[in-house]
Amino acid sequence: MNQSTPRTPGEVWRDPAVRESLVVALIMLILSVGLSWLVAWLWVWRWMLAANVRPTEGVMLVCGHQLDQGQPSPDFRKRLERAAELVVGQPDLRLVILGGGQPSEAAAGRDWLMHQAGIDPGRIELEEESTDSLQNLRHARDLIEKDTPTYLLSSRYHLGRLRIFANQLGMQVHLVPAERAFRPTPANLWHSIREAAYVCWFVCGRFWARLARREHMLRRIR
Repeated sequence: MNQSTPRTPGEVWRDPAVRESLVVALIMLILSVGLSWLVAWLWVWRWMLAANVRPTEGVMLVCGHQLDQGQPSPDFRKRLERAAELVVGQPDLRLVILGGGQPSEAAAGRDWLMHQAGIDPGRIELEEESTDSLQNLRHARDLIEKDTPTYLLSSRYHLGRLRIFANQLGMQVHLVPAERAFRPTPANLWHSIREAAYVCWFVCGRFWARLARREHMLRRIR
């Protein structure tokens, strides 16, 4: 597995693989007259409507989210609240909070679970080396023993992208929506539009990297 130091947004955009994949995605979007994005949007909606899952054992990865003045954002709090609900009464289920930064999203999530939900800190592990969802999962792989039941909890709008990333990294995970039920709100519509763009970007970039054997791009998604 490739370990990497967390990078700032500016450093990410200076990465030739990132820029090349974006150009490819835009070209494919134009050539398909928007169809590539539409397919990605339908994929996102398929997972936004996913059924609830209740883990009983194994590992539950909880995706972080950009902090709000050093504290969990509203979306992050929803994820943490759901994690707290699911872990109660399940002694064989351990939590891994994902997310780097300064301060780290993972540490902020742990503190919230300790102080707001009364979760024993001994049940919580942190993954603080990542700066995006793909890195979250890449680094989390090292924390999970083989054949351990693994669950991945995040906001409904985020699940479609996570499914693609997990498959790409060879991870067998069960997706757990943070919200008990889907709500058709303007915010969720906006999230679905944005997530479809991310999914389209990743899938198109991966297709090009494999087709053209662009090793510098393939290294970023292994």
